[in-house]
Amino acid sequence: MFLRSLTIRGFKSFADKTVLEFGPGISAIVGPNGSGKSNLVDAISWVLGEQGPRALRGGQMADVIFAGSPTRPALGMAEVRLVIDNSAGLIPVPMTEIEISRTIFRSGESEYRIGGEVVRLLDVQELLSETGIGRALHTVVGQGQLEEVLTARPEDRRRYIEEAAGIAKHRRRRERAERKLAGLDQDLLRLQDVLAELRRQLKPLRQQAEVARRHEELTAQAEELSRRLAAARLRDLLAERERRRAGWEEGLALRETAKRRLQELDEEVGRAADARVAATAALQEAEAAFREARAEREAAEAAYREALDREARLRADLADHAARGGRAEAVAEELARAEAERSRTAEELARKERELARAEAEFQDRERLRRAVEEERRRLAEEAAARRAEVETIRGALAASERDRERLERSLAEIRERIVAAEAEATGLRTEIERLDAAGAPLAERRAALEQERRGLVEEVSELEEQVRRHEARRDLLSERRRDLEETAGSRLLERKRGRAIGLLREMVEATDGLGRPLLAALGPFADAVVYEDADAAIADAPEGDGAILAIASGGPVAFVLPGERSLLSAVRAEPAARGLVSTLLRDVYLAASLSEAAEKHARHPRASFVTPDGILVGPAVIHTAPAASDRAREVRAELRLIEHDLAVAHQRLRPKRGRLEDVVRELEELDAELEALDAEIAAAAERLAVVEREAAGARREAEVLEERLAGLDDAARGWRERLAAVDAPRPELPELPRPAEPPVRLRVEVEALRRDLAATDERLARLRAEREALAAVDPEALRAELARAGRDREAAEAALREAGERASEAAAARDRAAEAERRATEAEADANRRWREASAELERLRDAYEEEDRARGDLERRIREAERLLREGHGADPAEAVAALGEADTIQALERQAELVQRRLALLGRVNLLATGELETLEERHDFLQRELEDVRKARRDLLEVIRRIDEEMTRTFEAAYRDAAAEFERIFAQLFPGGEGRLVLTDPARPLEAGIEIEARPGRKRVRRISLLSGGERALVALAFLFAIFRARPSPFYLMDEVEPALDDVNLVRFLDLVRAFAADAQVLIVTHQKRTMEVADVLYGVSMNRDGTSTVVCQRIDQPPAAATGAGHPGAQRLPEVPTTSTATPVR
Repeated sequence: MFLRSLTIRGFKSFADKTVLEFGPGISAIVGPNGSGKSNLVDAISWVLGEQGPRALRGGQMADVIFAGSPTRPALGMAEVRLVIDNSAGLIPVPMTEIEISRTIFRSGESEYRIGGEVVRLLDVQELLSETGIGRALHTVVGQGQLEEVLTARPEDRRRYIEEAAGIAKHRRRRERAERKLAGLDQDLLRLQDVLAELRRQLKPLRQQAEVARRHEELTAQAEELSRRLAAARLRDLLAERERRRAGWEEGLALRETAKRRLQELDEEVGRAADARVAATAALQEAEAAFREARAEREAAEAAYREALDREARLRADLADHAARGGRAEAVAEELARAEAERSRTAEELARKERELARAEAEFQDRERLRRAVEEERRRLAEEAAARRAEVETIRGALAASERDRERLERSLAEIRERIVAAEAEATGLRTEIERLDAAGAPLAERRAALEQERRGLVEEVSELEEQVRRHEARRDLLSERRRDLEETAGSRLLERKRGRAIGLLREMVEATDGLGRPLLAALGPFADAVVYEDADAAIADAPEGDGAILAIASGGPVAFVLPGERSLLSAVRAEPAARGLVSTLLRDVYLAASLSEAAEKHARHPRASFVTPDGILVGPAVIHTAPAASDRAREVRAELRLIEHDLAVAHQRLRPKRGRLEDVVRELEELDAELEALDAEIAAAAERLAVVEREAAGARREAEVLEERLAGLDDAARGWRERLAAVDAPRPELPELPRPAEPPVRLRVEVEALRRDLAATDERLARLRAEREALAAVDPEALRAELARAGRDREAAEAALREAGERASEAAAARDRAAEAERRATEAEADANRRWREASAELERLRDAYEEEDRARGDLERRIREAERLLREGHGADPAEAVAALGEADTIQALERQAELVQRRLALLGRVNLLATGELETLEERHDFLQRELEDVRKARRDLLEVIRRIDEEMTRTFEAAYRDAAAEFERIFAQLFPGGEGRLVLTDPARPLEAGIEIEARPGRKRVRRISLLSGGERALVALAFLFAIFRARPSPFYLMDEVEPALDDVNLVRFLDLVRAFAADAQVLIVTHQKRTMEVADVLYGVSMNRDGTSTVVCQRIDQPPAAATGAGHPGAQRLPEVPTTSTATPVR
C-alpha cells in the first residue's frame, strides 16, 4: 500500500489543477524557500483529515483557499484528492485503489468523499486507522515537530505510540462508553430522585386514598340513607293521600248539591226575567202610545197656530196692498235710468281694457329685454369672477409649489446628511464588531480549555460520587445486617436503659491471637449480657428484661490455676468496668488445641472447661459451640470498618476535586458572563448596525422619493404657468343695462273702478227688476178668498186639538199603569237574582274549596311523583319495593339524624382528593415501572463498566506491546545514530500504563548529560528522529512524509539519517521535503516546486536516471512528461 497520486486545485499556492503521481521508494520534494513545497505536505495532511488551521500554518480553515495575487483573482473553493494503492488489501475494503477527497468553500461548507461518495470525517479516520496512520497523522512529520517531540510533556509523548498502535479507536470506544455511562449515571440519579420523590408522594397519597376510601364509604352510607329517606317521605305522602281522600269525596258531594240548587234558582231567575221583560215591553208600548198621542196633540197645536198666523198674515197683506198703489211707476223709471247708466259704464270699461292690454304688452316686452341684458351681464360677471378665482388659485398653487420645493430641497439635504452619518456610523460599528470578535477569541479559547477540564473533573467527581454512593449503600446495608445480627433481648434492653446500663458484654471485651470464637464459646449466652455497675440497677430493670441477661460488673472468686495450661483469660482484653465480670465468667476456662484434647483434659480436670480454636467448649456437664451468627456479625463489622475507611478515602479524594470543579465552574461562569457581555455588545452593535443600515436604506429610498417629487413639482409648476397665461387673457366688456319700464298702474286702477261701478249697477238693476215683478204679482180678490179659507182652517185645527188632548190623557194613564207593573216585575227579578247570587257565591265557595283541595291533591300527587322519580332515577330503586323495605324505626326524623351524622363525618374529612385512589394506582404503577427501569439502568451500567474494563485491558495489552517494541527499536536505532551511545524510553508510572508518560533518556557517545535540552541541535534532532523512527519500526505504516527534518544535521549525522531512511524505504513509501543535496541523491524521484510570476506554484518531476519532465500547464513548454512517474500541474491560488 502506498500513495498513488495527489490532485490539488485551489489549495494555497496551487491555484490551477495539479496532479502528482507517486511511486514506491523515496520521493524528494525540492525547491527554493517560499515556492510552495510545504503546501504539498499540508495538502496531504488536510485531505487525510487534519482539523487544526494552525497545523496547516493558517489562522482559519478558509485560509487554505487560494487568496489571489495582483494578476490572479481569488478562488471560491479548494479541493484535494488523494489516491491510495490498496492492491495489498491492507485496508479492508473491496477496492484496489481508494480515492479520498476533501473540498471546502469560502462560505464555510466542506465535505469529504471516499470513492466519490460523500462521507463523514469519522469515516475517513476509521478507514485510515486500519493502516496504522492514526488519527493524529503521526507519520506526517512537519517543520518544527522534532523539537515538539523533545519539549512535549511525557503524557503528550505517549500519544505518538498510542496513535501508531491504534489505541485511539479503543479510547474513542471507551469515551463513548464513558459518555453512555455518564448518561446512565444521570439517568440513575434522576431515577433515584424520581423514585425518592415518588416514595415521598406515595405516603401522603396513601393517606389521601384512605381518606377517599372512607369518603366513598360514607358517601355510600349517605346515598343509602338518602334513598331510605326518600322512601320514607314517599311512604308519608302516600299515607297523607289516603287520609285526604274522604274529605275530597265529601267536598265533591256538597259541590254537586250546590250546583243543583243554583240550577233551580237559575230557572226562577229566568222566569222573573221573562216577566220583567214582558212588563217592560208593555211599558214601552204604553210610552210609545203616549208619545204618539202627545205628538198628535203637539201637531194639532202647531196646525192651529199656523192657521192663526196665516189668517193674520193674509189680513196684513190685504192692508199693505192698499197702501202701495203708486210704487210700480217709480220702480219702472228708476229701472230705465239704471239700464242707460250701465250701458255707458260698459262702453267706457271696454275702451279702458283695450288701452290697458296695449300698455301691458309694451311693459312686458321692455321687461323681457331688460332681464335678458341682466342675465348676460351676470353671466359675464360670473365668468370674470371665476377667472379671477382661477388666477388666484393658480398663483397660490405656484406659491405652494415653490414652498414645497424649498421644503423638499431642505428635507433632501437633511436626508443626504443622514445617509452620510449612517454610513459613517455603520463603518464604526463594523470596526467595533471586529474588535469585539477579536477580544472574544482568547476568552473562547480559555473557556474551551476550562470546559474540557470541567468535563474531566465532572467525570472524576461523578466517578468518586458513585464510589461514595456505592460505599454508603454498602455501609447502610452492612449496618442493617449488623443490627439484624446483633439485635438481642440485651441490645433492646440496653437501648431502653442506656442511662443506667454500661453496655453489652460482647462490645466490652476483645480476644487476641484470633481467639474470637473461643471467647464467644466460653462466654456463651453471657456474650449478649447487659452489664450494670451494681445489683440495685440490675434488679430495677429486671422486670423489663424480656429474656435478657443482666450481669453485675463486680469481681468473683479467684480462679484456680492448672499448671501447664494456658488460660483463656490471658488472651482477653476487657474494659475496666467489665474486667471483674469477665474474670468471673472465664476463671475456669483454658485453651485446648483440638476437641479430643479438650475432652481428655476435661476428664483429668472435671472442674475446668476447655475451649478449642474452632469455638467448641467442653465443660462440666456441657459442650457448647460459638454461634455462627456471631462470626457473621464479626465479619460484617470488619467489612463495615473497611467500607467506612474506603468511604473516608473517597470523601478525602472527592473534596479537592469538588473544590477545583467549583473553581472551574465559577471561572467558567465568569468567562460566560464576559462572553455573554461581549456577545451582548456584539449583538447590540450588530442590531444597531442593522438599524443603521435599515435607516440608511430608508433614507436612500426617501431621497429617491423626494427627488421624484421635486421633478413632479417642476412639471406641475410648468403646467400651472401655462394655465395662468391662458386664463389671464383680456375679456369683452359688459353690455349697457336699459332703463327699467314703468307698469300701467293708472289704467289698472281705472279699469278696476269701472268694473266695480258696472257690478254695482248690475246689482241695482236686479233689485229693481225683482221689486217690479213683486208689485205686478199681487191680486186683492184672491187675498180675500184666501183669508176666508184660512178662517175655516183655523176652526178645524181647533177641533182636532181638543181631540188630541183627550187621547193624550188616556195614553198617560195607561203608561202609569204599565210602569207600576214593570216596577213590580223588576223587584221580583231582583229578589230572584239576589237569591241566585247567594247560591252562586256558595257554589263558588265550594268550588274554591274544591279547587284548593284539588290543588293540594295535585301538589301531593306531584310530590309523590317526584319522590317516585327520585327513587327510580336518583337512586335506581323501585318505589314500591323501597317503601316496602322500610321498617317501623325508619322515620323521617331518625333517618335525617343518621344522614346528618354521616354528613358531619364527611365534613370532618375536610377536602378530599376523590382521584387519590386512581392517582395512587397510577403512581404505584409508575413507581414499579421506574423501579424496573432502575434495575435495567443498573444492569446496563454494570455491563458498561465491564465493557470499559475489557477496553482498558485491551488498551493496556496493546500499549504495553507497542511500548516494548518501540523501546527496543529506540535502543537499536539510537545505537545506530549514535555509535557508542545509549538511549532508552522510560515510563513515568509503570503501575498505570494507560496514564503514564514517556521520558526519553539519551547519552550520545561518551557524553554524560542528564537533560536532553543540554544536547546540541543536531543531537536533539537525531534523538527526536530516533524516537519517531522507533515508533515507525515498531508499528509500521505504508508511507511516511517528512518536511525538512534534517537541516540541523551535519554531514556525518545526515549520512546516518539517510541510511535509516533507505532502510525504511525498502518496506514503505517515503516522501521528504528537503534542501539537502545528499538527501536528493538518495531519492528515487525528485519533484521540483517553483513559484511563477502570477503567485502560483508549479511542479516538475524527474527520476534520478532520466531528464526532467515539466508538469503540463506550468509555464514550461519544452518539458516532457515521464511515463514512469507522470505529473501534471496547473497553477493554484494560495491564501
